[in-house]
Amino acid sequence: MTSIARKPRIFYGWYIVAISSMGALFGAGTSQLFMSVMLKPITEDMGWSRTELAAATTMGTVLSGLASPMVGRWADRHGPRFLMAFAVVAVALSFLALGAVQLVWQFYFAYVFGRVASSTTLSGVVSRTAVVNWFRRMRGRALGMVATAVPLGGSVLAVTAQTMMGQGMTWRGVFVVFSVATLAVLLIPTVLLMRKQPEDVGLLPDGDTREQAARAAAEDRGARGRGAERSYTLRQAMRTPTLWLLIFSMSFSSWGNGGLSFHLVAYYTDAGIAAGLAVAALSTYALSGAVANTMWGFLTERHSERALAMGAMALAAALTVFALVATNVAGAFTFAMLFGLAARGEASLINIMLAQYYGRGSFGAISGFATPFQMAGLGIGPTVSAFIYDMSGGSYTFAFLLSTCLFISSAVMVFLARWPAPAPPAA
Repeated sequence: MTSIARKPRIFYGWYIVAISSMGALFGAGTSQLFMSVMLKPITEDMGWSRTELAAATTMGTVLSGLASPMVGRWADRHGPRFLMAFAVVAVALSFLALGAVQLVWQFYFAYVFGRVASSTTLSGVVSRTAVVNWFRRMRGRALGMVATAVPLGGSVLAVTAQTMMGQGMTWRGVFVVFSVATLAVLLIPTVLLMRKQPEDVGLLPDGDTREQAARAAAEDRGARGRGAERSYTLRQAMRTPTLWLLIFSMSFSSWGNGGLSFHLVAYYTDAGIAAGLAVAALSTYALSGAVANTMWGFLTERHSERALAMGAMALAAALTVFALVATNVAGAFTFAMLFGLAARGEASLINIMLAQYYGRGSFGAISGFATPFQMAGLGIGPTVSAFIYDMSGGSYTFAFLLSTCLFISSAVMVFLARWPAPAPPAA
């Protein structure tokens, strides 16, 4: 049996959270939010169409989802250290290659390579798995912090890139600087400090002693109705209705969220709001969504994550109806702030539920299996809303009502996703 070392002053798991958060922040340089800032400079310089560049982001997103199940299994088996170190190098090389591309196919190759490495590892299933392995009692806040780094990183890097280009740097120079910064900040800490689980360094999750862990588990069961820490394999989890309810809840909410947020600026400018204010409202939505991940994470330590997810989706549904009538500037910003808090937190809450329901033993495989469904919903949303808009003669009313129904359906699925029975012995 592994001996448990004396509790350190700073729990080692927080170093794991810090490295994972920084990885997610730099990995956001391949995000759609960041690339939206680079879209015009690149197309104007290279003479490419916006469709050509947008298609690259779609391809990268789809392939990231398809790769997540395999990467999740690797994370369970081998831990995060070398996977994340590889991703750091891959993203840095991707940035460097993007700064040197001359042909559109070169852009596709460089961007998709970096996007897949980043989305599956630095800001995806590997970083989530690392955090889940190190925390039990404080799992919600730890996962929330890492999830916050993704939209926050997109905003920070976008502003940084715009400032650099405003000072005269070319878009190629921006990518080269990001390449160097990614390697300099992330590679050495990732290689030296990342570990698979606390037991590898003689600790327990949360840095607790055995007595503290036992007492916390008893309090957890009494206060929030949670069972003891589980350990399901992916195959065992797939046999439970709860997993499928959570997967489709996440998929439906991503569909509703993507379909609404993608068209938000167009919706408000159609209503007569100035384009600058509409973009500012969208930024408010992104920043409140970043805050939401940490906020919901902390709340799960005192309240049922299932009840919180239901409440978040119910609030998102109500706010979507509110958006149909609040078409002035004050209404736009009120909606953007509250909708970000509600809708952007649901995916984090579902991931917390997956970790609490099915344990840390195969969280990478289980989370990776769920990711393609989430990505599918995220990709479907904007296209379906655009189709409804065109078919209804230039109105977003039915598209927003569809999002409302999707959020309500997501809440119902979470309500039905009860704590699964204990896992049977592995075959």
